[in-house]
Amino acid sequence: MKPISEQKAIIDIGSNSIRLVVFSYSSKEGLVEHYNYKTVARLSMHIDTFGNLSEEGIHLLIETLFNFKKILDDLSVTDVFAAATAAVRQAENRETIITKVKQQTDIKVTIISAKEEAYYGYLAVIHSTSIPSAVTIDMGGGSTEVTYFENKEMKFSHSFPFGAVSLKKRFITNGFMTTEEKISLIEFVREQFQSLEWLHNLQVPIIAIGGSARNIAQVDQERKNNSLHGTHQYELSTVDLQEISYKFTQSSLEGLKKIDGLSSDRADIIVPALETFRVFMEVVQSMVFIYSKKGLREGVIYAQLIKYFPDDFNVNSVTKNAVRHVLGKFHVDEHISLHLYEIFSSIYNKFGQWGYITPMQNDALLQYAYQLFHIGKEIDQEASSQHTFYLLTNLTIDGISNKDRLKLALLASYKNKDTFKQYIDLYPHTINSTESKQLRDIGALIRFTKGMDVLGRSHIKNVSIKRSMDKIEFIFLVVGNNILEQYQAEKLKKHIEKIVHVEVELKFLDMEEIE
Repeated sequence: MKPISEQKAIIDIGSNSIRLVVFSYSSKEGLVEHYNYKTVARLSMHIDTFGNLSEEGIHLLIETLFNFKKILDDLSVTDVFAAATAAVRQAENRETIITKVKQQTDIKVTIISAKEEAYYGYLAVIHSTSIPSAVTIDMGGGSTEVTYFENKEMKFSHSFPFGAVSLKKRFITNGFMTTEEKISLIEFVREQFQSLEWLHNLQVPIIAIGGSARNIAQVDQERKNNSLHGTHQYELSTVDLQEISYKFTQSSLEGLKKIDGLSSDRADIIVPALETFRVFMEVVQSMVFIYSKKGLREGVIYAQLIKYFPDDFNVNSVTKNAVRHVLGKFHVDEHISLHLYEIFSSIYNKFGQWGYITPMQNDALLQYAYQLFHIGKEIDQEASSQHTFYLLTNLTIDGISNKDRLKLALLASYKNKDTFKQYIDLYPHTINSTESKQLRDIGALIRFTKGMDVLGRSHIKNVSIKRSMDKIEFIFLVVGNNILEQYQAEKLKKHIEKIVHVEVELKFLDMEEIE
């Protein structure tokens, strides 16, 4: 892969679906997905009794890839990497398959080994989340890859030769799983997982990859009326999975197809997948199940990009890089976004000491909120708060959990108490009253400080704060013309007064005159 921003394609030939993704990458904006097409092929259902992919299955694969080739030709995308996983990998006639595909579509297919598939899933997770230690499970149609990593370093990996489609084929006889069939499936997958000694009782988060995990996360969001968009890093508990299992048990196959959040083309395999995840949590003794939107395809892409952009893929700087990419998409310089941050920190720390605000435990999240403050002004200045809140509650930001992303959005979009209340009222069960007041007050501090940086090159160099019984005095040390800073500070000091409930007096002293 060339280290340039032209579009490239990944074709993921899975056991359940075949997907084409076209993307580009730059250090400024990060990985950008331009097109995403999927065909549900169910190749693993076309494996015959001799272990071969049938002629019907080969025809389906070639027809899908031929259509993808026409799309790529229309897009003038020539850099294509086609990766085949379990269905082709396990087929006895895999060499014949690859030859026929090349002859009829001119697409070279690379078979990804089980070990490589596990590694790519792990690679995607460590570069898109901030979780230091976890177990990953990537359940496809024909295989299930699991890994265990500590401090983002892989310790173990394994591939099980079963997936959602093959489990359906083995355990479901009449379209919908009976109680007896479910018991048999659970016994089978428990035996499989327990055979892997390093999995036992790890008591770390489980990070799940793949379409079945995505659908389960979506179902949980819908049943909870979770209006915060995005499933990457969405968390479920063991109780959540139990309740979803009960919901599925009460539904017929047609009923499953109508459940909000569940794709109708996955309804017949979702129960085997869900029960497998539940048994997996039991063996690992994990209390949290986290969905990762980033999986095999991203892992393949990252593996290639890391060679050319090693500084962009530091596993300990996932969120920092993600925020930089958001800034880059809106043409905001990372260094300019931090203007006056030291001034803000001085005020923030002093107010924390005096008990006016409750400091946040996550200092990094505070800085990211400061950097992204009113990023929506790049869309429309007048509605910058609304655009900022919408963007940050809809964007995927790697390394930030859904709840922290909501906190980030509330801080970065702060305009006044009324708009803050409008935003937070949309999420009544996510942020409690104590957190609400904390975020509102800190948001007001950010608004005050950011508001003084009118031109992105403020002349304010330092600040000292004094307080008495009826007044708080801010003394800003400045260099050069500071008329704009004074004007904005006087205009915005009301936000500070609402926190401290006393008069706020502002003074601007020229450092050169003092000397």
